[in-house]
Amino acid sequence: MGFRTVVMLSNDMAHEWERDAGLGRKIGLAMKYASSPDRRDMASIGGYGRVVECVHADNQTLAMLDGYTAFTHIDAQSWIRGDGDDSAVLRLLKSAANKLGYRLVKKSV
Repeated sequence: MGFRTVVMLSNDMAHEWERDAGLGRKIGLAMKYASSPDRRDMASIGGYGRVVECVHADNQTLAMLDGYTAFTHIDAQSWIRGDGDDSAVLRLLKSAANKLGYRLVKKSV
């Protein structure tokens, strides 16, 4: 299994990036810096956006996206064989709540 690269692009700049023949190369260069807190400026893709995450493909990420390039990592865990989407989401939410000092409990019916 390889790696996954997450890119945030500004729709307002689509008139430029949709015609940029070098966009793939720019993303390829920027993805090297997505996980480097002190070099995040290098993860920028021109004025179009930014590579916000580059991780192993079996990683499941819970994040908050804001604005054009703001990516706040909330929690991440490895994929678990046989784990359905609902189960994976619940596992990530419970873990994130716990890290913030909360407990996530199901409503009583």
